[in-house]
Amino acid sequence: MSTLLEIERLTRRFGGVIALDDVTLSVAEGELVGLIGPNGAGKTTLFNCVTGVLPPTSGGVRFGAQHASLAGMAPHEVAQCGVARTFQNNRLFASLSVLENVMAGAYLRTHAGLWSAALRLPEARREEQWARQRAAQLLEEVGLQERMDEEAVSLPFGLQRRLEIARALASEPSLMLLDEPGAGLNPTEKQQLLQLIGRLKGRGLTVILIEHDMSVVMPVSDRVVVLDDGKVIAVGPPEAVKRDPRVIEAYLGSRSASDAAR
Repeated sequence: MSTLLEIERLTRRFGGVIALDDVTLSVAEGELVGLIGPNGAGKTTLFNCVTGVLPPTSGGVRFGAQHASLAGMAPHEVAQCGVARTFQNNRLFASLSVLENVMAGAYLRTHAGLWSAALRLPEARREEQWARQRAAQLLEEVGLQERMDEEAVSLPFGLQRRLEIARALASEPSLMLLDEPGAGLNPTEKQQLLQLIGRLKGRGLTVILIEHDMSVVMPVSDRVVVLDDGKVIAVGPPEAVKRDPRVIEAYLGSRSASDAAR
């Protein structure tokens, strides 16, 4: 498999605090990588540096077949390159419907300008119709087609998580970054999330998944990367990583590690 994402010696400082310390990581096309670590390990900071939310202090990020540098790009420019993400806290458009939220993601792939849209010119109308159809298709894929006309904020929390994934998918990414999508979900909702993530992987999408719940991250990951204090301390297959003494000490704790190793 060819490499889709290359993170090269990435460092991010906040004053005297080193949030990421010389992180190097590559992700292959079609791979699902679990990214774990204790609170404050630097996981979300890594996502923020990849997606242009934060500039790295040093190091680089390269993406795609041409290994294009993402350095200095704004978040919307990174998204246009094919990188989509979700956040720890849902960032839905509260005043928009479920369908309109997903359409907002699809508009990243449209080309009609402001005046074309304002004047309702044919190109703008065609693209709006495409965005509507694409959004409806994705809502069916995540099981929300019957709720497309409801306000997004009226959905239960677990369904809001699915909606945010659908909106990210609407931008037609080749890489999806999921930041703790299982947080706050009950066991049934987590199983539904696992099934959805499995379908994303099945369609060839490359995924990096931040998750604290081992029952979510281990079954779906091809590889697991462990961060601690901003450094990569372990990389490998899930079964090997969860038995790594450094991971047990840094992340799982002796009791949890014993449970996870069973």
